[in-house]
Amino acid sequence: MKAVLNRVHLPRPDWYEELYAVAMAASMKSYEDEIAGYKSELFANLTTGKAAKILEIGIGTGPNLKYYGNLASSASVVGVDPNRKMEKCAQATAQASGLPPTKFQFIHAVCRPLNYLHLF
Repeated sequence: MKAVLNRVHLPRPDWYEELYAVAMAASMKSYEDEIAGYKSELFANLTTGKAAKILEIGIGTGPNLKYYGNLASSASVVGVDPNRKMEKCAQATAQASGLPPTKFQFIHAVCRPLNYLHLF
């Protein structure tokens, strides 16, 4: 799996991955504030208690985790990101959002869309 990760997401020095994670956390705040109303509506369906496990591909620093906080007792969240340094930010965001550590898992990996076969 590590070979696939390194082929799709070229390895970068730790300092670069850390700088990118910290910069994303800081620079996206105004954007996240601006679209908070839209995201609240978008994620409202999850608060009905029907979701048992949520998979977020490209979790980054975890800006969407605050919308899952209400599900802490019933659902768990799995976040996937190719930048391993995002985990520290995402874990902190999960905790601040009310997701217990047992309900949030960060996976350092890449996800690619499935190739669909055309059946005739």
